[in-house]
Parts: sequence; C-alpha cells; structure tokens
Amino acid sequence: MFGFIRSISYTVQAMIPILGLILFGIAWFVPADLQPGTIYGNGFFYQPADGWMYPLWLNMARLPLWMQVAPSCLVALLTAGLMVRMDMKNLLMGIRSYAIGFVFLFVLTSCGHVFLFHPAMIAGLFMLLGYKFLLDLYKAETSFSLVFAIGFCWGLAVLLYPPVSFLIPAMLAGLLLMVATSFRHWLVCLVGLMVPVLLVAAFWFLMGDLDYETTTFLSWFKFRTSFIPGFIDKQPFIAAWLGLILIWILIASAKYRNPKVQSRVLYQANFLLFISILTITVILESVSVEILWILIIPVTFLMTFWALRVEKWWKRDLLFISLLLSFAFFRIQGLI
Repeated sequence: MFGFIRSISYTVQAMIPILGLILFGIAWFVPADLQPGTIYGNGFFYQPADGWMYPLWLNMARLPLWMQVAPSCLVALLTAGLMVRMDMKNLLMGIRSYAIGFVFLFVLTSCGHVFLFHPAMIAGLFMLLGYKFLLDLYKAETSFSLVFAIGFCWGLAVLLYPPVSFLIPAMLAGLLLMVATSFRHWLVCLVGLMVPVLLVAAFWFLMGDLDYETTTFLSWFKFRTSFIPGFIDKQPFIAAWLGLILIWILIASAKYRNPKVQSRVLYQANFLLFISILTITVILESVSVEILWILIIPVTFLMTFWALRVEKWWKRDLLFISLLLSFAFFRIQGLI
C-alpha cells in the first residue's frame, strides 16, 4: 500500500506538500483539542508571560484558527523538504527516494498536538539546518565556514527555544562523530554559536531590556518537581503515542544495517539527540508538548531507513497505518 514512498517520480514528490496540506487541513476542520485565543495556544504549549516573544505569541493566539495552523503547516513542509534534500544529496538511506518527507509528516501529525504554531518549530528547522551543514562538512572537514554555520544555526535555535541549550552537547557529539575535529573546529563552532546570542544581547542592552530579557530567558530553565510532565498528565494518550514511537524505533534499530559510514554516524548522532530530548522532557518544567516537534526530527531519520529496507511490505504498511490511526484517534478523541 505504501510502497510508493520508494519511488522518485515527480508525482510522488508532489504528493509530499499535498499530504501535508491534507493532514493539517483535517486538523483545521476537526480541531479537537485546539483552543485558539488562549495564552498557551492549545492549552499545552509553554510560553513565559514575559519577554520579546510573548506579545507575538499572544497576538497569534488571538488569530483565527487557520492562521495559527497555516504557519505550522508551512514549517512542516519546509522541514520535510530540507530532509528530502539532505537525503537525496547524501544518499543517507542508501537509495534515492522521497520517503523521509512522508515519514516526517506521518509521524508529526500522528501525535495530534503540534498543529498550532510555536517558536520551537522554527528552532527545530534551524537545528536541522545545522545538521545539513554537518553532513556537508563530512566531505570538507577543513571548511570552517561550514563549522561556523553549524554553530550559528544552533545558536539561533537556542534563542527561539531556550531548552535547546540542553541539546547542545548531543549536537556537538554529532560534530565529534562526523569529522576528525581539532581545537580550531571547536573554537569556530563556539564562535558561531555565540554570535547570534551576543548580537541579540547587544540589541537588548541598547534598548535597555537586557536584565528583563535575561530573566525571561532563564525562566525557561525550571526543573520539574514531579516525574510525569504536565502535558502528559493532562493528556495521557500522548504517553501512549510515545510508547508507539519507541516500539517502532526499537524495531527499526534492531534491523539497522547501513553500509555507508556517513549514514551510520548520523544515525548515532540522531539517537543521542533523541535520548537527550526525552531527558529534558522529564527534567524541565518549561518543556511541554512543543518539544515533540523537535523530537520527531531524529525519530524520522531513525525510522526511514527501516521503512525503505524492510523486506515484508506489510510491516511497512503497519507502520504507516498505526500512525494514521493515531492521527485519527487524537482528532476523534478531542471531540468526545
């Protein structure tokens, strides 16, 4: 049924944006838990009540529902397109296909609660762009402009979604795994990481808002006093979705046999990132359902190779059917 994901025809390529529009369109017509006009969007997203992003966030939350869903759809399509470009250029999955774009959209929409816009979505796109430059660096280890670009993208991600700070070690581990690093690599990457932060801090200083914005930034780093994240306690079915994803990742990892060194290294880097994201989800009070958007990026890489290489077609179909059923469940469950 889903064997078409192995094709490289233009028809299949065009199906990626069409699929995204259909899935996000359904979320708009069947909004379920989505509640526009509230400070926290759908009731799960976290956003401090101060800082430069808050007025933008509050104004967007007051917009009609389709104007909150449309930017998320756009970022999802850009992310899927970037993943496809990375895969097609580097043959990460061993064969040319558009499968990674389909896997991303199916996994993303299956969690049911990432349809309203949040800055974490842009942060995830910048993180992915950093990994794109990291893959380019694999073939040009002495291109320090790429090293700077990697750090710069990750620095922008931190500014847009401060909990990404806790993911920097995992992303730097990816740099260590991908190339034979020297002191100059680490220095240039650190400079790239700090440049956007320092530029924004300088702007805040000139505007007289440095102390205020710094306090807001640090407010993201509150540790939980309970083990279960608040958004899972509010919506336990998200825990079931995480269990479903974890099962498929374990199945995919058990059969992972990619002969390409670059792909194996990226797999290891994404697995470290996946574990790191799960960790901050548990320990940070400020992390809510928006973290799932970032979590799905490494999940997509971990699952796509298996989806392409699995010998029995019904196993691949079972993956996509389970994701579609999860998507349908969250839409229906919110209406009951």
